[in-house]
Amino acid sequence: MTHAYAVLEVPPAVYAAVRALLEAADYGHAFHKDDGDEVLDMQGIALKSRGGSLDTNVVVSSLLSSRTKEGRVELAVNGELTQMSLDKAREIVGMLQGGIEAAVSDQLIYAFLTTKVGLDPERATAALLDFRELRQGSRDVVRPD
Repeated sequence: MTHAYAVLEVPPAVYAAVRALLEAADYGHAFHKDDGDEVLDMQGIALKSRGGSLDTNVVVSSLLSSRTKEGRVELAVNGELTQMSLDKAREIVGMLQGGIEAAVSDQLIYAFLTTKVGLDPERATAALLDFRELRQGSRDVVRPD
């Protein structure tokens, strides 16, 4: 049988979710092997969003590794799924806390510079970059370590 499609690699969780939906819809004929790997031939299949807002959607869940029997954390941000060790999850919590505090600091400094010092928005933004560099050693990214 000849199939005409492009094989797009997606995260395992995305593949599993689409596969489960197709199985539930009795669409088993969409599954076949391509170079030894299972693929889903999506010809004639349309996807649509379940709806909801375009705001950031974050889902966190726990799981137990079937291989190592160790606890892991699964994190999905706007549908992009990843799994991580507990140590990595704790590191991310620290990074988020640092980012939150830095954002609060940025907001307060900018408000102070524009309302109390009287700087125009452009100069206040430039000064904020200087404060950020002093606070975290970089103008760009907060790094907790």
